[in-house]
Amino acid sequence: MPGESITGLMGIAVENTIVSIQGTKLKSAGPLLITHWGMSGPAILKLSAFGARILSESGYNFKIQVNWVNEQNNDLVTDELRSIIKEHSNKIISNYRPYSLPARLWLYLLEKIELPPDKNWGELGKKGLNKLMNVMTNDEYAVKGRTTFKEEFVTCGGVSLESIDLHTMQSKACKNLYFAGEILDIDAITGGYNFQCAWTTGFIAGRECSM
Repeated sequence: MPGESITGLMGIAVENTIVSIQGTKLKSAGPLLITHWGMSGPAILKLSAFGARILSESGYNFKIQVNWVNEQNNDLVTDELRSIIKEHSNKIISNYRPYSLPARLWLYLLEKIELPPDKNWGELGKKGLNKLMNVMTNDEYAVKGRTTFKEEFVTCGGVSLESIDLHTMQSKACKNLYFAGEILDIDAITGGYNFQCAWTTGFIAGRECSM
């Protein structure tokens, strides 16, 4: 995210988020990590896996929407903010963070929507409340490009599984030719599944080659 100032918050992690890609039905939930080049973490890695081909076709130029509070019902978020206004009207907005958002992220979001951090919750008003609800549930960022070569966790594409005997990992087109690991068209979500695939297919191919 070369044009986004949120990279200045590198190292901050938010445990429960929902991330979606504009113009698609792609959506993923989970922890999100802000990095010096953009965003990472399980929510981002899963979304990248789900949309690998779509993102490639877009030239890695698209926009994402981040729901920082993992709540898809905007009315519930609005009710939570109204509850804070009612119960903590004299508290300064910057000092009371809804949904326990990280302090630096909370200040960043306030600045993004041009809401004075020293304003009291009771002074928020309807317009301020709507702006706050929107940035918490529908925060937009532009993605341009991808990480450099060899920094990828997993690559999409490869030898079609239809051309492989999955009991032996041998090619159906060329006898005594075996495939394993990421050279195959297998792209699992984050969580060790790709490692397990590499170990399992490698074991099968190695066993067959030695027989």
